[in-house]
Amino acid sequence: MRLTLPIALSLSVLAAAASSQSIGDLTAGEKVFKNCAGCHQVGDTARNGVGPVLSDVVGRVAGTYTDFRYGSDMIAAGVAGLVWTPDQMFEYLENPRDFLRAFLNNDRARAKMSFRLRREQDRLDVIAYLASFEIAALSSNICVTNNSDESYFFAVDDGGTASNSRVTAQLAPGESLCNAAKNPTGGFVSVFENAQALEGCSRLVNAGESDDLVSYAEFDRCRWVSHSG
Repeated sequence: MRLTLPIALSLSVLAAAASSQSIGDLTAGEKVFKNCAGCHQVGDTARNGVGPVLSDVVGRVAGTYTDFRYGSDMIAAGVAGLVWTPDQMFEYLENPRDFLRAFLNNDRARAKMSFRLRREQDRLDVIAYLASFEIAALSSNICVTNNSDESYFFAVDDGGTASNSRVTAQLAPGESLCNAAKNPTGGFVSVFENAQALEGCSRLVNAGESDDLVSYAEFDRCRWVSHSG
């Protein structure tokens, strides 16, 4: 199974985070993060400030944290498929502007974040620290997996009201899409024959659970399998 554009952590991202922690020092990273704390917050009570909340940044699609006003180029990077894996974060933190320009192949791209962490070890340490906030968030995911034999267009709605509460992707067989539920009761997943289709199938999904599409049929006649996340 391969996760496509995950808002929350996939198993592959968890493994990468663990790898980051093995070469980065969490305690040292907490000290490094003090340089970031003027703009970013982490933890259960974190709120957006000059920068977005970073409690679940590892595995997040770039430019998607709820109610934060991102720059247009960061949003474009997320649409283009940028997910904050430890490797991507390592490169970004060295020079945010140059990273976005390279990723978007646009020498005019701009990053709202001008702060840089030039020392490699500082970057490894702060990534390890940020990764320590991810495991608890995993239980609130809602996910959908395409276990049919065809490619279809999927959406996962987090149950919130923000403009970015819905993520979408064309999923090939075996691929998955996740979103972090903002509503404790969960959200819903939908599948359509293609991105232009108006009719499809939808399912309510509890926080921490996942639905697998087994076979597709219009007018809510799809076959699903539900299981805990």
